[in-house]
Amino acid sequence: MIESLFFPSSNLLAASGMFYAFSMSTLAGRMVILLLALTSIVSWSVMFTKFSQVRAAERSGENFLHALRAESQFAEIFRRGLTWQSCPLYELYLAGCRGIQGSTDMDDATKIILLESALERAVAEQVVRLESQISILGTVVSAAPFIGLLGTVWGVMDAFTGIALAGNANIGALAPGIAAALITTVVGLIVALPSMVGYNILVANIRRLTMEMENFASEFLSIARRELLVAENV
Repeated sequence: MIESLFFPSSNLLAASGMFYAFSMSTLAGRMVILLLALTSIVSWSVMFTKFSQVRAAERSGENFLHALRAESQFAEIFRRGLTWQSCPLYELYLAGCRGIQGSTDMDDATKIILLESALERAVAEQVVRLESQISILGTVVSAAPFIGLLGTVWGVMDAFTGIALAGNANIGALAPGIAAALITTVVGLIVALPSMVGYNILVANIRRLTMEMENFASEFLSIARRELLVAENV
């Protein structure tokens, strides 16, 4: 008796769990599971792509700031034509330097206004680039459990309909249909939970990168104002 509890027979293992529930599911239930499987593939692909993008932005941003702090003049990197791939801070720096370069014939107040506008546009563009496809994860998080629930409700309805038609209401006839119905909810939660974790982590990282970009833009404006003031006094 004890051995049967801790070491169930192979027939019992084969007839238990998700494999048994899937084998008993209807065509509608299997279609829901297939849809959730495709949704999971899309979700993991988005998470892998975005985590790689965010990590590259963080790493290149650290390298760029280190190189920028090492220069004696703030615009030296721009003059030398150095580039950093996948670096939002460098894109801000480039947009700011180009904004200054294109406003040489204007007064200082106009230069600052144009520079501020260029930096704001650059920050917005980089935030949009970082946040692209994040909405897919949010959609998966909210939709996957409901898709699974739809499959469960559909399966329960089919199970009770089958019992009503057969005229047999014992638990042995009801259990397979209920088990097959519940598997879609389980799969929906399995799809949604990793997506929720990935979504929250990505949103936090992108928020931190956005703050870094805004701080860098403010620093750029402060340096530009200071250099313009020095140029006036010379």
